[in-house]
Amino acid sequence: MKLDLTKIFWSNCRAKILEKFFLEYESWNNDWFHMRALSRELWEQINSIKRELDNLHQLWFLKYRLELRKKIFYLNEAFPLKKEFRQIFLYTYDPIEKVKKYFKSQNLLELVVVHENIKDKLIKDWKNILDIFMIWEIDKDDFSDFLASVFFSKKIKYAIISTEDFYDRLEYGDKLIKNILTEHGNMFIVDRLRIKSKLGL
Repeated sequence: MKLDLTKIFWSNCRAKILEKFFLEYESWNNDWFHMRALSRELWEQINSIKRELDNLHQLWFLKYRLELRKKIFYLNEAFPLKKEFRQIFLYTYDPIEKVKKYFKSQNLLELVVVHENIKDKLIKDWKNILDIFMIWEIDKDDFSDFLASVFFSKKIKYAIISTEDFYDRLEYGDKLIKNILTEHGNMFIVDRLRIKSKLGL
Protein backbone atom coordinates (compact mmCIF):
# COMPACT_ATOMS: atom_id res chain seq x y z
CA MET A 1 0.00 0.00 0.00
CA LYS A 2 1.40 3.40 -1.02
CA LEU A 3 0.38 6.18 1.38
CA ASP A 4 -0.57 9.52 -0.17
CA LEU A 5 0.71 12.06 2.37
CA THR A 6 -1.10 14.93 0.65
CA LYS A 7 -4.38 13.44 1.85
CA ILE A 8 -3.46 13.26 5.54
CA PHE A 9 -2.99 16.74 7.03
CA TRP A 10 -5.50 18.87 5.20
CA SER A 11 -7.85 19.89 8.01
CA ASN A 12 -7.61 20.96 11.64
CA CYS A 13 -10.29 18.42 12.54
CA ARG A 14 -8.29 15.55 11.06
CA ALA A 15 -5.11 16.63 12.84
CA LYS A 16 -6.97 16.76 16.18
CA ILE A 17 -8.42 13.29 15.63
CA LEU A 18 -5.05 11.81 14.73
CA GLU A 19 -3.41 13.45 17.74
CA LYS A 20 -6.11 12.02 19.99
CA PHE A 21 -5.77 8.47 18.66
CA PHE A 22 -1.98 8.34 18.65
CA LEU A 23 -1.52 9.89 22.10
CA GLU A 24 -4.21 7.69 23.62
CA TYR A 25 -2.48 4.71 22.04
CA GLU A 26 0.76 5.86 23.67
CA SER A 27 -0.98 5.65 27.06
CA TRP A 28 -2.16 2.08 26.31
CA ASN A 29 -5.72 3.17 25.58
CA ASN A 30 -6.84 1.87 22.20
CA ASP A 31 -10.16 0.32 23.16
CA TRP A 32 -12.64 2.50 21.28
CA PHE A 33 -13.74 6.00 20.40
CA HIS A 34 -17.23 6.86 19.24
CA MET A 35 -17.77 9.82 16.94
CA ARG A 36 -20.16 11.65 19.28
CA ALA A 37 -17.72 11.44 22.19
CA LEU A 38 -14.95 12.72 19.93
CA SER A 39 -17.17 15.56 18.74
CA ARG A 40 -17.76 16.71 22.33
CA GLU A 41 -14.15 16.35 23.41
CA LEU A 42 -12.54 17.92 20.35
CA TRP A 43 -15.15 20.67 19.92
CA GLU A 44 -15.85 19.73 16.32
CA GLN A 45 -19.14 19.30 14.47
CA ILE A 46 -20.38 15.71 14.37
CA ASN A 47 -20.54 15.78 10.54
CA SER A 48 -16.87 16.82 10.36
CA ILE A 49 -15.90 14.08 12.81
CA LYS A 50 -17.84 11.44 10.87
CA ARG A 51 -16.30 12.49 7.56
CA GLU A 52 -12.75 12.47 8.93
CA LEU A 53 -13.15 9.15 10.73
CA ASP A 54 -14.38 7.53 7.53
CA ASN A 55 -11.50 9.11 5.57
CA LEU A 56 -8.93 7.92 8.10
CA HIS A 57 -10.40 4.44 7.90
CA GLN A 58 -10.00 4.50 4.12
CA LEU A 59 -6.40 5.68 4.57
CA TRP A 60 -5.82 2.66 6.86
CA PHE A 61 -5.08 4.72 9.98
CA LEU A 62 -8.15 3.45 11.78
CA LYS A 63 -10.29 0.36 12.06
CA TYR A 64 -13.78 0.07 13.43
CA ARG A 65 -16.19 -2.46 14.82
CA LEU A 66 -19.97 -2.28 14.98
CA GLU A 67 -21.79 -2.15 18.28
CA LEU A 68 -25.56 -1.69 18.21
CA ARG A 69 -25.17 -0.60 14.57
CA LYS A 70 -22.74 2.15 15.59
CA LYS A 71 -19.13 2.40 14.44
CA ILE A 72 -16.54 2.23 17.22
CA PHE A 73 -13.13 3.39 15.95
CA TYR A 74 -9.64 2.44 17.11
CA LEU A 75 -6.08 2.79 15.81
CA ASN A 76 -5.03 0.23 13.24
CA GLU A 77 -2.02 -1.47 14.84
CA ALA A 78 -0.93 -2.78 11.44
CA PHE A 79 -0.62 0.73 10.00
CA PRO A 80 2.88 0.74 8.42
CA LEU A 81 3.90 4.20 9.66
CA LYS A 82 2.45 3.90 13.14
CA LYS A 83 5.80 4.47 14.86
CA GLU A 84 6.63 7.51 12.73
CA PHE A 85 3.27 9.20 13.26
CA ARG A 86 3.42 8.42 16.96
CA GLN A 87 6.71 10.35 17.12
CA ILE A 88 5.24 13.29 15.21
CA PHE A 89 2.43 13.75 17.70
CA LEU A 90 4.58 13.15 20.75
CA TYR A 91 7.02 15.86 19.66
CA THR A 92 4.41 18.41 18.60
CA TYR A 93 2.00 18.02 21.53
CA ASP A 94 2.02 21.09 23.81
CA PRO A 95 -0.29 20.98 26.87
CA ILE A 96 0.70 24.40 28.26
CA GLU A 97 -2.44 26.26 27.13
CA LYS A 98 -4.68 23.53 28.55
CA VAL A 99 -2.80 23.76 31.86
CA LYS A 100 -3.15 27.56 31.97
CA LYS A 101 -6.86 27.39 31.16
CA TYR A 102 -7.46 24.83 33.90
CA PHE A 103 -5.76 26.86 36.60
CA LYS A 104 -7.56 30.07 35.65
CA SER A 105 -10.77 28.41 36.87
CA GLN A 106 -9.27 27.34 40.23
CA ASN A 107 -10.17 30.32 42.42
CA LEU A 108 -8.99 28.79 45.70
CA LEU A 109 -5.35 28.59 44.67
CA GLU A 110 -3.00 31.36 45.82
CA LEU A 111 0.04 30.25 43.83
CA VAL A 112 0.60 27.93 40.87
CA VAL A 113 4.11 27.40 39.54
CA VAL A 114 4.46 25.19 36.47
CA HIS A 115 7.83 24.14 35.08
CA GLU A 116 8.17 24.80 31.36
CA ASN A 117 9.54 21.28 30.77
CA ILE A 118 6.02 19.96 31.31
CA LYS A 119 5.37 20.66 27.62
CA ASP A 120 7.75 17.81 26.72
CA LYS A 121 6.54 15.40 29.41
CA LEU A 122 5.36 12.82 26.88
CA ILE A 123 8.81 12.39 25.35
CA LYS A 124 11.25 12.95 28.21
CA ASP A 125 11.36 12.54 31.99
CA TRP A 126 13.02 15.77 33.09
CA LYS A 127 14.95 16.03 36.36
CA ASN A 128 13.34 19.22 37.63
CA ILE A 129 12.22 19.14 41.29
CA LEU A 130 8.49 19.37 40.53
CA ASP A 131 6.32 19.78 37.47
CA ILE A 132 3.65 21.75 39.36
CA PHE A 133 3.74 23.50 42.77
CA MET A 134 0.56 24.92 44.32
CA ILE A 135 -0.47 26.80 47.45
CA TRP A 136 -3.81 26.52 49.19
CA GLU A 137 -6.61 24.20 48.02
CA ILE A 138 -7.75 22.13 45.03
CA ASP A 139 -10.12 19.23 44.35
CA LYS A 140 -7.55 16.45 44.09
CA ASP A 141 -9.84 14.00 42.31
CA ASP A 142 -10.73 16.57 39.66
CA PHE A 143 -7.08 17.56 39.33
CA SER A 144 -5.99 13.93 38.92
CA ASP A 145 -8.60 13.44 36.20
CA PHE A 146 -7.38 16.57 34.45
CA LEU A 147 -3.75 15.45 34.52
CA ALA A 148 -4.64 11.99 33.25
CA SER A 149 -6.60 13.43 30.32
CA VAL A 150 -4.05 16.07 29.31
CA PHE A 151 -0.90 14.02 29.88
CA PHE A 152 -2.36 10.67 28.82
CA SER A 153 -1.62 9.01 32.17
CA LYS A 154 2.04 10.10 32.16
CA LYS A 155 3.16 10.69 35.76
CA ILE A 156 3.23 14.36 36.76
CA LYS A 157 5.15 15.42 39.88
CA TYR A 158 3.21 17.98 41.89
CA ALA A 159 2.87 19.26 45.45
CA ILE A 160 0.30 21.40 47.24
CA ILE A 161 0.63 23.03 50.65
CA SER A 162 -1.41 25.48 52.73
CA THR A 163 -0.60 29.18 52.82
CA GLU A 164 0.22 28.94 56.51
CA ASP A 165 2.59 26.05 55.97
CA PHE A 166 4.23 27.90 53.09
CA TYR A 167 5.00 31.02 55.15
CA ASP A 168 6.19 28.88 58.07
CA ARG A 169 8.65 27.15 55.79
CA LEU A 170 9.88 30.44 54.39
CA GLU A 171 10.36 31.81 57.90
CA TYR A 172 12.48 28.83 58.87
CA GLY A 173 14.54 28.99 55.69
CA ASP A 174 13.26 25.81 54.06
CA LYS A 175 15.76 25.24 51.23
CA LEU A 176 13.47 22.88 49.32
CA ILE A 177 10.74 25.50 49.01
CA LYS A 178 13.25 28.12 47.93
CA ASN A 179 14.77 25.75 45.37
CA ILE A 180 11.32 24.93 43.98
CA LEU A 181 10.39 28.59 43.61
CA THR A 182 13.68 29.72 42.09
CA GLU A 183 14.24 26.81 39.71
CA HIS A 184 15.11 27.90 36.18
CA GLY A 185 12.21 27.39 33.79
CA ASN A 186 9.38 28.18 36.22
CA MET A 187 6.18 29.79 34.97
CA PHE A 188 4.06 31.58 37.58
CA ILE A 189 0.57 30.79 36.30
CA VAL A 190 -1.20 32.11 39.42
CA ASP A 191 0.53 34.44 41.89
CA ARG A 192 -1.97 36.12 44.19
CA LEU A 193 0.69 36.24 46.92
CA ARG A 194 3.09 38.15 44.63
CA ILE A 195 5.81 35.65 45.39
CA LYS A 196 7.62 36.24 42.11
CA SER A 197 8.16 39.94 42.80
CA LYS A 198 9.01 39.35 46.46
CA LEU A 199 11.75 36.94 45.45
CA GLY A 200 12.95 39.29 42.72
CA LEU A 201 12.41 36.74 39.98
